[in-house]
Amino acid sequence: MEIVLIRHGQPEWMLNDEYTRNPGLTELGSVQSKKSADQFTKGSIDQLWVSPLNRAAQTLVPFEENGVAKEIKTFEWLKEMEDKDEVALYGKSSDEIMSFFEKRNSQTFAEWSVSSHGVYMQDFAKNIIANLEEELKSLGIICTDDSFDKKFEIMDGSIENLLIISHAGTMSVLLSYFLNMPLQAWTWKKFLPRHTGHTRLKSTAISDGHFFRLKEFNNVSFLENPEEQTY
Repeated sequence: MEIVLIRHGQPEWMLNDEYTRNPGLTELGSVQSKKSADQFTKGSIDQLWVSPLNRAAQTLVPFEENGVAKEIKTFEWLKEMEDKDEVALYGKSSDEIMSFFEKRNSQTFAEWSVSSHGVYMQDFAKNIIANLEEELKSLGIICTDDSFDKKFEIMDGSIENLLIISHAGTMSVLLSYFLNMPLQAWTWKKFLPRHTGHTRLKSTAISDGHFFRLKEFNNVSFLENPEEQTY
């Protein structure tokens, strides 16, 4: 089985020099989404899951137009994290936003872990994982052991391809889950995904189970112009 994780296209966070909640895509974000979708053939994906936030929903549009997925499902639990400090930023200026994120992103991992954002992310992750496991179970994909690597039973007749369009924070939880790695502040410290880049996980049958391996990370080779390769 193969799982493709895609971050949304570039969002238009600033409108009239104010930080906006639930933005749509910039013009570049729409271009990124179209080029990303064009890498898939019609009907090549069994299921496509997507966050309902505007930037993800608009990224989905060319995938729908190209008929990439046989079935599309929108899930609330794929939304991006949004702690109380981030909510307080909406309506503020670009200088205030930059100052906030520069301060937060300069924290050590130990500092981040006990901060309001780090504590929030633990509950954020638990909610994603609980819903993810429920959906996977409905598809015949069940985690049977996570003492070392995370081992799955993939039943006959399960889907072969799953594509998920979501967000950087959501993707960090999904990667941590499938690769059985501790959840860290990946959104700015470790593996920050580019807009509409392709990250692929592929299952391998070993002994009496299946294990997911990272096959490809952050592939944006379809964005030929370096200026299109944004974070």
